[in-house]
Formats: sequence, C-alpha cells, structure tokens
Amino acid sequence: MINIAKEQKGTALVVRMTGSIEENVNLDQLIGVPAPQMIINCKGVSRINSVGVKGWIKYFQGAQAKGTQLIFQECSPAIVEQMNLISNFTCGGTVESIFVPFVSEGDGGELLGLFKVEDLKKMNFQVPPLKCPRTGKPAVFDDIPEEYFGFLMR
Repeated sequence: MINIAKEQKGTALVVRMTGSIEENVNLDQLIGVPAPQMIINCKGVSRINSVGVKGWIKYFQGAQAKGTQLIFQECSPAIVEQMNLISNFTCGGTVESIFVPFVSEGDGGELLGLFKVEDLKKMNFQVPPLKCPRTGKPAVFDDIPEEYFGFLMR
C-alpha cells in the first residue's frame, strides 16, 4: 500500500511516496490534479509491481501531457530498477537524485548513499566508497555501474 503526503511550495506540488505501489494504486485519487510543477520524492518506495508500474505511467504521462514539469528526487533502488527496465518510466521528467546501494566491508551490512545525478555524471559513475556508520570502515558500491546507472547512460 502506498502512502502519499503532499505539500504545496510555491507553484510546485511536492509529493512524498512511501510504501509499495501495487494493484490497488490510484494516483489520480491519491495525488489529484497535477500542478504546473511536481516534485516527486520516492525515498520511501520499497516496491513497485507490474500493475503499479501501469498506474504510475498512466498518471505521470497524463500529467506530462498537460504540461506539468516532473522532477524525481531521492529515488529508491526499487524506482531506479524500474527506470532501468522501462525507458519511459519517468514520463519525460528529470531525475535529480537517487539512492545507491553499498555494502560495508566491516560487517557486510547494506546501506544506501544519496547522490545527485549531476555529480554521478561528473564522476563518470565511479562511485567513491562511503564510511560505514556502524563500523567506521569503507562501504563499497554494491552493483554493476553499467546496470544500476544504465538509465542515466542512455
């Protein structure tokens, strides 16, 4: 079940999504009429299934067709996965930032690092290690750059 929190900031509607996007999602009902600019924060999206993808694309394609500027921020790994699988998943919107998976060399635990897309491009998608907050040891990128960042390389 997806939960939506909305906040108006000037002409932009900030939409925060948390939970999973599944069969029963009705973004028209949950978000409502698209604003001239929409900032979609996907940090809390843990999962999206195929029917959820259809609902997502239907809503955001409709918003884009009405002239809405779409900006996606803090995209979770579940959202990044869909961006890599479905070429029009962002419906012409801009992706500003994504969460990147890391694994700690200290304890093998997983963690996420938030990166701006423009910074990833400047680094040529060579993500530097993070410091694990639990162990203080390095945490390294835990995926294949060409696959995880594929949607950005197209």
